[in-house]
Amino acid sequence: MSLIALARGWRAGLRAAVAAAAGAVVGGTALALFATWAPETALAVVERVPAISPAMIARLQAMMAQADSPAALVGTLILASLTGIPYKIAAASAPGLGIPLWELALITPLVRLPRFASLAAAGAILRRLTPAMPGWMQPVRVRLMIAALGWSAFYVNYWMHVGG
Repeated sequence: MSLIALARGWRAGLRAAVAAAAGAVVGGTALALFATWAPETALAVVERVPAISPAMIARLQAMMAQADSPAALVGTLILASLTGIPYKIAAASAPGLGIPLWELALITPLVRLPRFASLAAAGAILRRLTPAMPGWMQPVRVRLMIAALGWSAFYVNYWMHVGG
């Protein structure tokens, strides 16, 4: 989303964010369906993702178990995403916590779209901050380099704090 907005503007970035949220519905529902039939295997697969630990899984599962309504679950999952807990843990954990697949599918866009739209907004802002460059600097390349540096800094910080 950020790179699309960086190259093509806010509207294109927002369309990409909506498409990514739709993809998250499909992916999250598929992972939850898999977890319905093979819960241990689904969680083991998720645990193999870099920077996901058994403690992180247990922490999110405890947070999800305390949510007493779909709205509370949405808030819990948004909070989790802001603290670096991947959504795939929630998708793999939902069936074991008694969260119906249809509920997970309905709340997924509410949880994922704010993050995706924020990324699109960041790309659009960077695009607006870098429009007046001489032609020889090729603005798209400069913007991509700035974005790559920004993403690199983000992930260095993430790995330092979350681990891996």
